[in-house]
Amino acid sequence: MSDSTFNIGLSISDRAKSLSSLRDFLELLDDQGQLVDWPDPVMPEPGIRNIAVAAARDAACAPAIMFQNMVGYANKRMVLGVHGSWTNMAILLGRSKETTIRELFFEVTRRWGRGGARIHRVPFDKAAVNECRVEQNINLFNLLPLYRINEQDGGFYIAKAAVASRDPLDPENFGKQNVGIYRLQLHGPNRFTLLTIPSHDMGRQIMAAETEGKALKISVMIGNHPGLTLFAGTPVGYDESEYEYASSMMGCSLTLTESGNGVDVLANSEFVIEAEMIRGERQVEGPFGEFPGSYSGLRRAPVFQVTAVSHRRDPIFENIYIGRGWTEHDTLIGLNTSAPIFAKLRESFPEVTAVNALYQHGLTAIISVRNRMAGFAKSVAFGALGTPHGVMYLKNLILVDADVDPFDLNQVMWALSTRTRADDIIVIPNTAMVPVDPSAITPGKGHHLIIDATSYAHPDFIGEAEMVNPPAGDEIDALVGRLAALKSGR
Repeated sequence: MSDSTFNIGLSISDRAKSLSSLRDFLELLDDQGQLVDWPDPVMPEPGIRNIAVAAARDAACAPAIMFQNMVGYANKRMVLGVHGSWTNMAILLGRSKETTIRELFFEVTRRWGRGGARIHRVPFDKAAVNECRVEQNINLFNLLPLYRINEQDGGFYIAKAAVASRDPLDPENFGKQNVGIYRLQLHGPNRFTLLTIPSHDMGRQIMAAETEGKALKISVMIGNHPGLTLFAGTPVGYDESEYEYASSMMGCSLTLTESGNGVDVLANSEFVIEAEMIRGERQVEGPFGEFPGSYSGLRRAPVFQVTAVSHRRDPIFENIYIGRGWTEHDTLIGLNTSAPIFAKLRESFPEVTAVNALYQHGLTAIISVRNRMAGFAKSVAFGALGTPHGVMYLKNLILVDADVDPFDLNQVMWALSTRTRADDIIVIPNTAMVPVDPSAITPGKGHHLIIDATSYAHPDFIGEAEMVNPPAGDEIDALVGRLAALKSGR
């Protein structure tokens, strides 16, 4: 299955850096006991959905699941859960399976902004994704093993594709070539809608194309290098290349080719669907079971016409289950939601020690900070709301001290229980919010809730109680690791 010739005797770190495709990663997961080949015939609905939900109950260790015997889809392959657990994420980042979420967060923040991207190119006819090509009588229902991800979805969705597009006003600028993960609903064998919002890079390109009367051609990549899938959803700058960012964050080389419609794509993806936006046309899409665990409403979305499909021989369709957490969406996007908030905050507030925005794409986040003066944590909270992610997503913010691990909810609940006073709670109403927030009265508008659960500082009234300060630091961390090793017999 693998595309690489890496030696299985290499360390996990070296193998992660040598990944070139989804197939390589599936082989690595298999070697680590994190890939299950589902042995029984399975109905796409509800069978695949039920299996995905069952796997998601183990967010720590759930394996990826390969389906090769789907009823109605003879000789087709599909994989779910590639990024579906923290164990899989640790392996992807070249760390041991026992790596904690906190350690993974600091691994991602350590890599943030380090540079060193390696991009290679191969000709169109040498790219694995172009082994097979369809340009006439295109029927995505025949090419892909599609099903409704949630039972009340308005149709079939492609939910784990990386969509690449050139800036219609500056098409030769590699940095402005956007790669992002957007939901695509099929409306026929060769037509689909793409849902985005104006603050997203794709939304910006759609508006520019329609305002200036320019063509917008996209290439939809399915079954991709897992590093690109992981980091394509990170809010980097508009003129920063997601390909370069993913390469530098993974410490590996990415191989690109040019699709048939002129967009740069991964040469080793499983599928590439080439399409062009029909300017001025909109079609109702939805509902769709979204990441907050609720169905989004009906919206009019831009329509794209498929012009060609390329795919590998015996391709693997990669999909995702999204819904009420915990799901693969949460493990896929949690770390790369937390890291940019942390990096942006640290520019103004070096006292920030960690950010946990794992919960439902950062609708709730926990920030730990060294509280150097009374009310300081609230200033940090306002800074977080001013980050690119914070404007639309940070609905609930909890601030804790640096001695509280924001990734340990037991410690967070202790801080809430012992350090929060009534005047430490702030509600800012009628602010911008992601439209799929199920608590919104008006979609796209909501509130920000700030809970300051940090300790008191002058001139606050301190009170009579003195908090216990248990031992902490490297020595305790080492003892935790030692106990884990003893327990596992190592």
